[in-house]
Amino acid sequence: MNKNKILRLEMIIGALFLVFAVLIIFGERISKPKTIPEEVIVEETEPEIDYTKIESLSGKYTYDDEYFHGSFGIDVSEFQDDIDWEKVKNDGVEFVFIRIGRRGATSGMLYDDPKFEANYNGARKYGIPVGVYFFSQAVNEAEALEEAKWVLEHLKGKQLDLPVVYDCEEVFFEDEKSRLEDVDRKQLTDNALTFLNEISQNGYDTMIYIYQYWADERVDMDRLTDYPIWYAQYDVKQPLSDHPFIIWQYSNKGTVNGIKEPVDMNIMFTQKSDQPE
Repeated sequence: MNKNKILRLEMIIGALFLVFAVLIIFGERISKPKTIPEEVIVEETEPEIDYTKIESLSGKYTYDDEYFHGSFGIDVSEFQDDIDWEKVKNDGVEFVFIRIGRRGATSGMLYDDPKFEANYNGARKYGIPVGVYFFSQAVNEAEALEEAKWVLEHLKGKQLDLPVVYDCEEVFFEDEKSRLEDVDRKQLTDNALTFLNEISQNGYDTMIYIYQYWADERVDMDRLTDYPIWYAQYDVKQPLSDHPFIIWQYSNKGTVNGIKEPVDMNIMFTQKSDQPE
């Protein structure tokens, strides 16, 4: 073989090696997973309510954006006396929570709310979605269970659109001692869980009513995260709760056509199912 042929052969072999090397490097670059610098990773976040967008018409709060809708509602008891539910409906009330009963803050006895039947029937007649609440003064789990069973007995045959709410608040007296004064945080939390669990196990949706002091000082909210919250805070432009809630009770001095006495005002936030992607 002459020198020219040998030289051409060496050049061909060298070219083949070069092509082979390029293919290996290019293939590694294609197969190697691409990494995105941490600084450009955008984490998905849950949509939040912008309370500055709440609209008020004569004290009735509503809300609407691409993610949430806020409905106006009230809660009532015997303190609102006789109610004209047709006027209530026509005044824009979109839901109501009705007190079904209570435990006495000093006696410890269980009482019907004397206006419950009339309020329930009136609201249902005019198509207003209904939930109920029980005002608890339970000092132990046995009493909380008794309250839950009492509510279940009084709900027989009644249809609810909204949850059964556990409302426990400390009542202060000048000359008498509150039943709850010496009940500690753990016990009050145990009581709430006992009531809510019993109601839930009987097929009803449940909710807990709280206010800032109660959430911060009197119950352990870390143990109540399975239950939606109805949060009360008045005279603020937006609620200051550390805990996510579904309903905000923003006033206890509202006025609604058909109700002679001041009434609690609420806005309920529901997440839209047809959210933009």
